[in-house]
Amino acid sequence: EEAKLIANWFTTDEGQAYLSQRIADESISMGETEIDNWTDGNIPTERMRERFLKEVKAPVRQWKIWKIAAVIIPFLLLTSALTFIANRTGILSKTQYAEIVVPCGERMQVILQDGTTVELNSATKLRYPKRFGLFSRKVELSGEAYFNVAKESQRPFTVQTNHLNIEVTGTQFNVKAYPDDNRIFVSLDEGGVLLKDAVNNQYPLVPGEIAIYDWQSGKCGISRLDDPDNIKSWRTNSLNFYRIPLRDIIKVMERQYDTRFIVNDSTLLDSKYTLSTSKVNVADVLHDLEKVSHIEFIEKGDNLFEIKRKN
Repeated sequence: EEAKLIANWFTTDEGQAYLSQRIADESISMGETEIDNWTDGNIPTERMRERFLKEVKAPVRQWKIWKIAAVIIPFLLLTSALTFIANRTGILSKTQYAEIVVPCGERMQVILQDGTTVELNSATKLRYPKRFGLFSRKVELSGEAYFNVAKESQRPFTVQTNHLNIEVTGTQFNVKAYPDDNRIFVSLDEGGVLLKDAVNNQYPLVPGEIAIYDWQSGKCGISRLDDPDNIKSWRTNSLNFYRIPLRDIIKVMERQYDTRFIVNDSTLLDSKYTLSTSKVNVADVLHDLEKVSHIEFIEKGDNLFEIKRKN
């Protein structure tokens, strides 16, 4: 990697100017003593010596060729060796990406090449390189996922969302970053993570903490989790709402159960409800919600419900 960078630098205007100046300076200052040292003093005749001195001192261009070869050849050899290895491993080839899209009503688990496991919630998209780089591991997330990252201190793992990057070396954490929500939720179970926003503000987390980042205002709040299992209840097909507005409950229901809702009275959306359930059938969940609210759900079609205020 370093040899490749150096070899590439020598092909730039800056690199060529540096090398030419260095060679010119050395050729001008070189005298007979340096030539003797360079040739080990084995020039058989004085005539040949004078001619050799003339050939070396006069055409600086010719001397440059020898010096350039002496400087560049080791890098070319090393680069060639690295290229051979790279062709076998693909580490220097153009990065190829894979993309997984989890539809509403489904969940999925992915095992990445480094051993990291990722559980994907409904309506989630994960984009990742088929082969991670030598010094970094980066994936892109839109939606919600739980990461159990393989520990590699020399190769950090980064989860990139539209408005926030989460950097780790090995840990377990949950990220919720749906595009239709102006807030990003990051909760940490084990290890440590560092959140970085678009203007490079940094927010470290320790286990048991949750960060709520509002990308519209640029504000990030960090607090202790009263019930860590609440955040990741989706992994066990459970729903846990504590004083959550109906508008947010609807979003979760639409993703988890692939269902749709009709709301003619927008004032209902601001009402907050508390509900905990692990029922699988959407009708049963809505029935439980009706018991703790002043609304009712009227089925209008296949997975389509109208929300109305109770009489």
